[in-house]
This record gives sequence, structure tokens and C-alpha cells, in this order.
Amino acid sequence: MEEDSNLEKITDTIGDLVTGVPAPIRKNFFKAFGQLCTAAVDVPVAHLESKSKEIRAASEARVKILEREAQQISEKLQVPEEYVTKASEKFASKIVREQLNLDQIAAHAATNLNEKDFSEEEQTNEEEISDDWLNEFENFAKNKSSDDMKIIFGKILSGEIVKPGSFSIRTLRIISQLDNQAAKLFQTFCSQAVSLKAGAHLLDARVVSLNGNAASNSLTPYGLPFNSLNILHEYGLIISDYNSWMNYNPCIADENNKVRAILEIQGIQYGLVPTDKEKYDKILKLSGVALTKAGKELLKIIPFNDASKYRTALDEFLKNKHLEIVKLDNPQ
Repeated sequence: MEEDSNLEKITDTIGDLVTGVPAPIRKNFFKAFGQLCTAAVDVPVAHLESKSKEIRAASEARVKILEREAQQISEKLQVPEEYVTKASEKFASKIVREQLNLDQIAAHAATNLNEKDFSEEEQTNEEEISDDWLNEFENFAKNKSSDDMKIIFGKILSGEIVKPGSFSIRTLRIISQLDNQAAKLFQTFCSQAVSLKAGAHLLDARVVSLNGNAASNSLTPYGLPFNSLNILHEYGLIISDYNSWMNYNPCIADENNKVRAILEIQGIQYGLVPTDKEKYDKILKLSGVALTKAGKELLKIIPFNDASKYRTALDEFLKNKHLEIVKLDNPQ
């Protein structure tokens, strides 16, 4: 069965990771998976065996208590026993479905960690993943049944394991509340966003409104009309000023072809090279629709779709400012 293969995948991936990840990450890894994943508590690792026994014993005790409570409820309310049995089965099915969702999300997170190259900073980060964060994550993640949302929540979990504090509880709440329409709009937005980055710090992320005003539907040709922007704003993903601006001139290469900050588009790092040393825009205020703190946290995990139409327009917009987008040879 697919469910069994998913559980086996989690267990196998955990076995691979135990000896392969830095100690601080391994600690967060076991803490998160021990709480969320049924397979994780049965991994044959010595220091997890006692925890596994505790969970199994507690589960057996809860089953007996629930059976007794169900019998008492049936007697007091004079409800047919068949009705109580059916209700209990439905409740049990819900619990199993929620746990399966968590296990599959855990499988995605394990795969992410298994494929990641850890930076020096990540390898030495001793911060522990928060109990409150894990509790909130579990509450939100257990109800995610679509494949797309499981992938996204897997990325959130692996990101938080590596660097606790990467995703706020508010961000968890926002992404858990997105309906299908809002999720697709956000994906369209993120696919067209440009980011200003200094090292690992994301200073700004926005969709540039080009030669118009996004509040006056200048982004309609690219799938982001005014009413769609309002939906993203209602979810707390973009700021209310649809024509704010940010100075992006740190992304312009100097005479030594060095940049002070990175221009990132769809996860690829670029710099801006003047095509005319005299005429290029030296200030480069880019106006448009900016992401909120929660939106910026989610930007790094949202899968991108095709945005070639917008990219062509952005290239032309910057060309008129005598600037060219050039991929960096040595990205940071």
C-alpha cells in the first residue's frame, strides 16, 4: 500500500540522516520527528527506545479509556450501541487520516534534509526548535491532505529544523488558511517577485509594477489585477501600499564588477550591469507590491511557475534604465 511505502520511506530516510547531519540539526531532527511521526518513534535507535515504549503504552491506555467512556455514554443517553460503535469508528478514521498526513509531511521534510548541503552557520547553530512551534505546526499540518500543501509543510518543517525561527507561528497560521485560489495567486506573485538580499538576509521582496501602478491594474497582464492583490493582502501576504518602493542600487555592479547586494529571481542570483556608464539609473527606486514578513518567509519554499512573460517585461523595463540583469558567476 502507498501508506506503508510512505512510512518505510520515512524510516529509511531517518536511518540515513542519523549519522549524516550535524549534531545541532540532528537534535532538532529527533525532537520534531519524535513528536510528529509514528515511524520516527519506532526507529531502532537506543536513546529513542524508551520514548517509543512510553508512547505505545499511553496509546493502549487511551484506547481502553475511550472504549469505557463510549460504553458509559451509550448507557446514559440510551443510544443504540451500534450508533456509538459507528461514531467511534468515524473518530478513529479521522485520527488515522490526520496521522497519515503528518507522516507524509515528515517524509517530505526528511527528504529535504537528506538532500541539503548544510552551511557552516547551520552546522554550528545550537538553537533548539520550540515546543510551542511544534505544537502549532502539528495542529495545522495534520489537516493538510493535498500533495501540494504536504510538500510546502515539509519544506517549512525541514527549514525550521535547520534554523529555528525561520517561520513564525503567524506564518504557519497564514499558510494553513490559504484556499486554493489564494495559494495559486501567491504562487503567481512569488514567481514574478524580485528580491534584495545581503548575504543570508532578505531585505526586500516585491513584484515591480514596471511603468504603471499596481493599484491601477498595471499587473493585470501578468495575472495580478487589483482584486487579486486585495485577496493576498487580506491573507497578510503583501503590504497595503501597492506602490511602495525600495532602493535596489546596491545590486548595480561597480567598476570592478562587484555588487553590494544580490538581486534574486526565482532562487537565482543576479547583479545589474550598466549598459551606459553615463545614463544608467544610479538610484534605482523599484516601485511595486512588497511582501510582508510572513510573505518573505514563505517566498523561499513556494514552487515557482513560468513567469517568462513578466521577466521579458522586467528586462525591457530595466533596459530603458540602461541596466542589464546578469547572472552571477560566484553566487553568495
